[in-house]
Amino acid sequence: MFALTIALALAAQAAPQPAGSDDIVVTGERLTRETARRYVNDVSRPVDGQLPTFRNPVCPGVIGLPAEQGSVIEARVRKVARHVGVKLAKEGCSPNLRIVVVDDSQTFVSELHKQKPEFFGGMELTEIDRLLKDQRPALAWNSVQLQNEDGNVYASNSAGRSSFGRMSQNRVSAGNDQAQAAEGMPRAGAGTGTMRASSASIIKQSTQQAILQSYVVVESAAVNGKTPMQVADYATMRALAAVQPPKEPEQVETILTLFEDGREAPPSIRAPDVAYLKALYSASPTLGKMAQLNRLTKAV
Repeated sequence: MFALTIALALAAQAAPQPAGSDDIVVTGERLTRETARRYVNDVSRPVDGQLPTFRNPVCPGVIGLPAEQGSVIEARVRKVARHVGVKLAKEGCSPNLRIVVVDDSQTFVSELHKQKPEFFGGMELTEIDRLLKDQRPALAWNSVQLQNEDGNVYASNSAGRSSFGRMSQNRVSAGNDQAQAAEGMPRAGAGTGTMRASSASIIKQSTQQAILQSYVVVESAAVNGKTPMQVADYATMRALAAVQPPKEPEQVETILTLFEDGREAPPSIRAPDVAYLKALYSASPTLGKMAQLNRLTKAV
């Protein structure tokens, strides 16, 4: 019941006017090429051979915290997103980057998946299964849609999948309803159709993986003792990119280890994280996985 209540709030939520927040200050020595490569490969989770990004303006929203704290977190998310080159929606927008604080993250996500499976659109079934089995206090996922290089998409109402051939058969459709709910998202026509691609190469592909919605769910017990800046920076990193906490966290200082057991909590987003996001959002979204990973490695 609680998950359904939150789900309804997610659907109806509009972002309030953000409050002020601290400046973005990141320091640290530049990583060696090998360390950078390991960090990038460790945290990145490509989708169908590409790294997803938001193509529509981002609108953060917080549920489960007092309004004042939520506004501070939303403002910080906006500040970091702007700093790394992400387009932002105007005030009063409908959130597509959602931060939810709950008592039990795993139980909440499991119930949400049962009641609102459309919130997990575009995910591989194996990714959903991994998410539902994850026992960590902070969980995150991106609802991703396959588009051509111009941002157009065609999805079949009957099959629920993109008509474009590269779409994985094990991937859950983002759905026309969700696509239409996203601000500025191209809508499928009433009749049949195909997604046309005008170009492709070894480095660039004729498609892009567009994030429609991102969700970051954190347990209230894990949030206790953390600053709004820490929570916001963690959520920003998890939501703007398809990334996961590193399996080898001792290699690089990153905000992604904020909720990992036995790790010192970073005070804010770190230099490699900022460099990663800047490189990701300054690149063409049609780059293939290897070209994008190489670009990110050079940047961090």
